[in-house]
Amino acid sequence: MSEKTFQLSVTTPEQVFFEGSVRSIVAPGGLGRLGILVNHAPLITTLVPGFLVITSAEGEKRELSIGPGFLDVSNNHVTLLTETVSQEKAA
Repeated sequence: MSEKTFQLSVTTPEQVFFEGSVRSIVAPGGLGRLGILVNHAPLITTLVPGFLVITSAEGEKRELSIGPGFLDVSNNHVTLLTETVSQEKAA
């Protein structure tokens, strides 16, 4: 893993939708949009339905539509648990 990336897992009750190294994410948090970069402080928060923007290790952006859920950040590992997720478009 590059020192500028962290591990992201996007999971629904049915499947692991995405798993890999990313540079950043922007998620629809319960209190507003939430940006996560490498070495982010530990955090657990709620998510509301909206768009998740993932910037890959190569710098490419990907946008997913997600349902309500939770986000956990710990030791450069981010776990996003959501009821639903679907591929939208390139951001």
